[in-house]
Amino acid sequence: MKIPLKTKQAVKKHFPNGIKKLEIGSGDFPEPDYVHLDVQPSPDLEILGDVRQMPVPDNFVSEDVRAVHIMEHFCHPDYSSQAMRTEIGTTLAILEEVYRVLKPGGRFVMVTPDFEKITASAAKRKVPAHWLQRWSVGGHRNEYDVHHWLWTKQDARQWFEEVGFVECTDWNPVQGWRQLISLDWTAPEIDENPDWFKIEWYHWLFYEGKKPVV
Repeated sequence: MKIPLKTKQAVKKHFPNGIKKLEIGSGDFPEPDYVHLDVQPSPDLEILGDVRQMPVPDNFVSEDVRAVHIMEHFCHPDYSSQAMRTEIGTTLAILEEVYRVLKPGGRFVMVTPDFEKITASAAKRKVPAHWLQRWSVGGHRNEYDVHHWLWTKQDARQWFEEVGFVECTDWNPVQGWRQLISLDWTAPEIDENPDWFKIEWYHWLFYEGKKPVV
């Protein structure tokens, strides 16, 4: 097992040329070819740290920061109590921290449940409720696996631009009516449906933005 780094000094010493690609909240499914940062120790972890205050120097990640299913674990910057914002952190504060560690020209790549698509499927009863509930509230496997705010594309656009990101885009791989009608919506379960992963992707918000080069 690796001994994960815990301080900015240690990270800088271990990565003297900076980090190309950083995955935050990597959890049990770390992405290959990334340096991994998480608050919980794991065998694949290089950096042990809280994404709210990462032990990573400013302008240290040159290519991209990746966050898959962690941004929903933080509070809305306005529609939450001060106590909750202090204890848990806010969506906007995490974006600001990501912006800090990225070099100009680097990108933030995010995947998070899409509130609008989840509620639309709930209204049409297109997907079993237990999946929609899991995407909405989290798995509750531990104290961190709880969702505090589900994003919309408008949320992403507003907060990314407020922090300073440019070239913000929705990059969901499942788009367009031709692709949607080709999916098998009649058996939306993992073991029964080879299209399941695309149906799942459809209910997620894939969004990215670039830290501008001044």
